[in-house]
Amino acid sequence: MQKGRAVKTPDWDGLRTFVVLCRAGTMSAAARELGINQTTVSRRLARLEEALGHDVLNREDGHLSPTVQGQHLLATAAAMEQNLAAYLDSLPVLADGIDKTAPSGVVRLSAVDAILDGLLVPAFADFHLNYPAVQLDLTGENRNLNIAQRETDIAIRLALPESGVFRSRRIGFMRFAIYAPRMDMDVQRANWVELAEGLSDKPEQQWLQYVFGPRTIIGRANRATLLAGMAQAGDACCLLPVCIGDRVAGLHRLTQYDVSAGREVWLLVHQDMVHLPHIRVVMDWVADIMKQSGVV
Repeated sequence: MQKGRAVKTPDWDGLRTFVVLCRAGTMSAAARELGINQTTVSRRLARLEEALGHDVLNREDGHLSPTVQGQHLLATAAAMEQNLAAYLDSLPVLADGIDKTAPSGVVRLSAVDAILDGLLVPAFADFHLNYPAVQLDLTGENRNLNIAQRETDIAIRLALPESGVFRSRRIGFMRFAIYAPRMDMDVQRANWVELAEGLSDKPEQQWLQYVFGPRTIIGRANRATLLAGMAQAGDACCLLPVCIGDRVAGLHRLTQYDVSAGREVWLLVHQDMVHLPHIRVVMDWVADIMKQSGVV
């Protein structure tokens, strides 16, 4: 900034956009979180830098990070955001019945299909009823989306990563069971549908191999919902998460087989986002579903 130049007072939209850009790392991710388009994000950033007289973000290969001067501004602007959120949380519901303090925004949540299909999607209507201003962006992924690189806001994983810039919370245990179209199926002689060969290292698949040994496998898939459909169509046995298998009409849980294999369920969120109201309500919603489901 040139000496003697008067600094204009930045507006709140610009400051908040700057904080979200630092947190999100890219224009597109910031736009999703703010619920605006990238053009508006760029315009707010340009207006902020013009008011201050210096750049606040470095731009390298599409990734954004605060400059040295921007780091000082970020500490102040982030504190303003947190203070404002705390103030809004303290406001009462207005007399006209419209809650101006209700959490709002887009929350990207990634999880394996079994948890999405078996637990979260069936509960979506209740979530929307309670938090109509929060838009859930659900992604079913077998690969782990990167929280540190802002590929997702919240991740539900079946193993705890060894390191990362996130807060973790164990929210349940995924149980498995053997399912078949008929209760009287002899699993030793029956046909099977199982996980794809690339997933043979999963605990549940290793348990299946250890307990039953060689089996007649007539099909494979990488998703539990696909296995369930294939088992029905092919009159075959399969190993499924209980939260999926118990919901599939036409499949029966073979309770005579006690499956000891299971997976811990972890909820992860970037440590810079854990305080945001719209992130918190989704975290609590997921944890409540896992607790109340009775299948994890």
